[in-house]
Amino acid sequence: MRLQSLDLDRFAEGASTAPPVPAAPPSAELVARRFKFLTADGQAASALEQEALLGTNDLVELNFLERCLLVREAVGRIKVARVGERGWATGFLIAPGLLLTNHHVFPTPDSVSTSKVAFDFWLDVSGQHPSDVEEFSLRPDLFYVANDDLDYAVVAVGSASAFGTPIADRRHVRLIPDAGKVKQDEFVTILQHPEGEPMQVALRENKVIRVANGEPFIWYSADTAHGSSGSPVFNDSLQLVALHANGRIKRNGTSYVLTKGGTTESLDGLSEADVVWEANVGFRVSRITADLLAQTKERWPERLADLEGAMRGGDVMSTAIAELKGKDMEAQPIETEIQAETMTHQRSTNTAAATASGVVIPLQLRVSLELSGGGVIAVTPETDRGVDASALETESIKLQMPIIYDGLDERDGFNARFLDDTTDAPMPKVTAAGQKLLAPLLDGSGHELKYQHFSVWMHRERRLALFTAANVDWRKRKKAVDGKSTARKALSGFPPTGVVAELWAEDPRLDARHQLPDIFYSEDRGAFDKGHIVRRDDVCWGDTFSDIQMANGDSFHVTNCSPQVKVFNQGQHGQENWGDLEDTIADITKGEAEIACIFAGPVFKADDRWFRGKDEAGSARIQIPSEFWKIIVVKSAASFEAYAFLLEQDVRKITEEEFYVTDEWIGAWKPVSEISAKMRGWLDLSDLEAIDQHGVT
Repeated sequence: MRLQSLDLDRFAEGASTAPPVPAAPPSAELVARRFKFLTADGQAASALEQEALLGTNDLVELNFLERCLLVREAVGRIKVARVGERGWATGFLIAPGLLLTNHHVFPTPDSVSTSKVAFDFWLDVSGQHPSDVEEFSLRPDLFYVANDDLDYAVVAVGSASAFGTPIADRRHVRLIPDAGKVKQDEFVTILQHPEGEPMQVALRENKVIRVANGEPFIWYSADTAHGSSGSPVFNDSLQLVALHANGRIKRNGTSYVLTKGGTTESLDGLSEADVVWEANVGFRVSRITADLLAQTKERWPERLADLEGAMRGGDVMSTAIAELKGKDMEAQPIETEIQAETMTHQRSTNTAAATASGVVIPLQLRVSLELSGGGVIAVTPETDRGVDASALETESIKLQMPIIYDGLDERDGFNARFLDDTTDAPMPKVTAAGQKLLAPLLDGSGHELKYQHFSVWMHRERRLALFTAANVDWRKRKKAVDGKSTARKALSGFPPTGVVAELWAEDPRLDARHQLPDIFYSEDRGAFDKGHIVRRDDVCWGDTFSDIQMANGDSFHVTNCSPQVKVFNQGQHGQENWGDLEDTIADITKGEAEIACIFAGPVFKADDRWFRGKDEAGSARIQIPSEFWKIIVVKSAASFEAYAFLLEQDVRKITEEEFYVTDEWIGAWKPVSEISAKMRGWLDLSDLEAIDQHGVT
């Protein structure tokens, strides 16, 4: 899920002064209770498990990996699909046909919409994706129970997959309602689909740092593991301990630490797997179970018996153990009191230094084994205090689609006579070769996508704009119109406070296969900004608020988007970049020409580098343009004038406020003919060459 879906504020308030609970030796009663959990599914408690219970051994039996392979079959990748939002999460079966995930994934029955869950999505031994993934629809009309305070939601799964496989054939993970399945300083295991990736398993990177009476959640450190909303959290016996929810992002000063290296000051557009988490939070199964049973009894009484039966047995683990023993058996109930929830043990005073060493094994299990001696992180009585719970705070932002007016078919688009009522402004002309590459409109009316004050012509194969044409009128750009603010948030319909990121829309007039959807940009591991080709501010002008708001919304169609790295797209993050050029052009046209026609687009090279990202169908391999061009046409008293610019990511900054090119900008100012030569015969720029000011003394 994207970070804007997470709400971490509750943890900051609830743990404002509380560090991890003081450690204490485990009592005989707690050890006895814990031993019962080790044999709850009919298995024998090995010597290693008993030693680990007392904190004297950190190894696990080899059958731990076999158990991982069993429970993985109950864990699925959720594809979140609803109006205005796309994303990924994890969920797992807790009873036949019932899936558990987070409340923030499915906060209401309607939010489930057309989302689906897919099982068996992991890499095989050769490192390849499986060819056939079992995908099921979700049916909130058949069962839906949720609790925001415990951040969980349970929804029914469709009776059969797309291949006709019954969901009843798939075993579930058992919910054990009793508390005490994990204690402080033990490790937990998380099976997850971070950002829709093939299943990964985080081992020995998740140390429990807080298990406190009265709290419905547990804390576990995660220095390098990346969580995924709705993932199951297991103890070393592969018994479900908690439902992974969220946590605290690691920081360097005021910046957030990124998994790929470096930092960022904003979480806009990032997802859970893009940042390093230093503490995770999971809601305890004992609390979820109690609430789930109570709500089911009240709202879905016909499903109560099935749910209670699933908590007694028939799950993937106890079934496998019973088959090995050659008999049917029911998992053993644990005779405990739920009130006794805290389990801690005495911290050793001579703890050795330790380091997490990652080993990748088939099925892409992320294994981290604690090795003694040497290391990056020194674990001592002074430093091994876990993460202070008081440090947790809100990290959430909201993703929302700007207001977009209906009636796209009625937009006027670019006006060629914008600068002169009697004469068309010179502009790019699509050649015969270029026509073959244009994406056609679905209604057969041509290739021009008309918007408010601008038009776009799409490259059908590259899924980006071949070029754009915009009318700019700074005379009609005001801070307030009709008593309403024309600031970006106000035009988009966003609240004035809070962090909101725009969700870009596909254009329904064009086949989706010719467009790069929002998910390509928002789930790209932070690689790209959503770079406007037609600048939003340039077209947000008009006589009425509706005129301006319509243009604002139209600029957030993915047809007007191009993948640009931050240092190129945003003026404040780079030097002499696309953002700087756009700002300078705006300053010049405001003060000098006041109106202009601006043509722009990427340079499509045959050897552009490839990037593997995502689209609505799954994986998408896209060539990323490294150059972008922009041609500004203005009208002097005597004639039209054109100024052409070709930008790469390392160009120098424009600093002048007049519309002439200084020595500092000479390197980026190019003849129109040079840009024309890069168009591969698809666009004819001869009319613009005729008025080119490059080389004119």
